[in-house]
Amino acid sequence: MDEFNRLLNDYEPMMYHLLKKYHVRDPEGEFYQELAICLWQATLDYDDEKMKFSTYVYNKMQFRLIDLFRKDERKRNREEKYKLHVEANGQFQTEDQIADGYFINQLRHVLTENEWAWFEGHVLKGKTLVEIGKDLGVSANAVRHYKRSAARKLKDRLKKEEEK
Repeated sequence: MDEFNRLLNDYEPMMYHLLKKYHVRDPEGEFYQELAICLWQATLDYDDEKMKFSTYVYNKMQFRLIDLFRKDERKRNREEKYKLHVEANGQFQTEDQIADGYFINQLRHVLTENEWAWFEGHVLKGKTLVEIGKDLGVSANAVRHYKRSAARKLKDRLKKEEEK
């Protein structure tokens, strides 16, 4: 642990440089913490035959910040779309309140637990596959498989409903 603390102390100026470069205001220290985690991960992944450690860490931290900005932007866009939808339709329901609860309940019985986790997370709450994977403790690829399987079942269910 002392070794990482020394490393963190050595690379702290680089972290602050990146935060300043991208005009990040970080009163809670969340971005700093992400960069510290990124530094720790870099120590595990680094291959000294490819490049200098400082170059590797700088690039890894820079790309991590950009990923965080993109994630934050997607979240803001999702919230804005939802807000506009609610205002346009005059509906003031939360995401947990579904207009056709009976139909949703029927769907829940058709899907497996993992497929329902995808449906609820992505369709009802607007989460990404990666976010759902983190919640379930699986990879985004596994969630993608749940999605495909659920989509097949939901298509079959909707066809049966249309035939009635």
